[in-house]
Amino acid sequence: MDFTPLRNIISRYCMGEEIWLDSRTVYIGHKEPPPGAEAYIPQRYPDNRIVSSKYTSWNFIPKNLFEQFRRIANFYFLAIFLVQLIIDTPTSPVTSGLPLFFVITVTAIKQGYEDWLRHKADCSINECPVDVVQQGKVVRTQSHKLRVGDIVMVREDETFPCDLILLSSSRHDGTCYVTTASLDGESSHKTYYAVQDTVAFRTEREVDSLHATIECEQPQPDLYKFVGRINIYKDREEPLARPLGAENLLLRGATLKNTQHIYAVAVYTGMETKMALNYQSKSQKRSAVEK
Repeated sequence: MDFTPLRNIISRYCMGEEIWLDSRTVYIGHKEPPPGAEAYIPQRYPDNRIVSSKYTSWNFIPKNLFEQFRRIANFYFLAIFLVQLIIDTPTSPVTSGLPLFFVITVTAIKQGYEDWLRHKADCSINECPVDVVQQGKVVRTQSHKLRVGDIVMVREDETFPCDLILLSSSRHDGTCYVTTASLDGESSHKTYYAVQDTVAFRTEREVDSLHATIECEQPQPDLYKFVGRINIYKDREEPLARPLGAENLLLRGATLKNTQHIYAVAVYTGMETKMALNYQSKSQKRSAVEK
């Protein structure tokens, strides 16, 4: 059965209808759907690299100066300094130019140092080891090399490297416990669920043999909303379509608790994860007077 006409149109659930304005298809383990199923359309997604820094070596000076002179006080003293240079005034331009130069220089050094620390933190996060299932074996790689569709193994007390759909866990019922304190401040354990049709895939070989695709909405920053569907292919039968919701989505930055290990597939990576989308949307802090 071809599910392509349904994509980007309507997702129906028991509780009602949800309209998808746009969606993506994730091929679990990068496996193509079987012949006669939906068309295989390779899609390009960003890698799992996180960038929280504001500047680079080539844009630091112009970008920093632009941000500093957006402040009304700095712009005012710059205007006074230029007027004193152009027009013959009883006061020297040095009286306004020197303090302004000092403030701009000290602020630039401070912000440059803070951004350098962010670069170091990004590098440390992007190089964290991650276990990926490949050809029936667990292979250790770096976090920034993760791709959408990779099957990831996460152990207890480890942080999820990207946004994942839970496939199975060490628990027989396919559940796992997670803390999201770094995302929403809640320290209590939350329960997440695997689709019952994938719970039985408990080992690396079994998970690697899973033939399925996930259709879900495009990335958006709401931590508590997720709409999707998993299509599971078994032999030449019609694919089993099961709904996915926020209770199936493990968010980057959350930590696995009281569960020995889980297997999950990456659906959003890098700057498309919900955590990254939330801090990307935050603008620079400015006082009420400057606004």
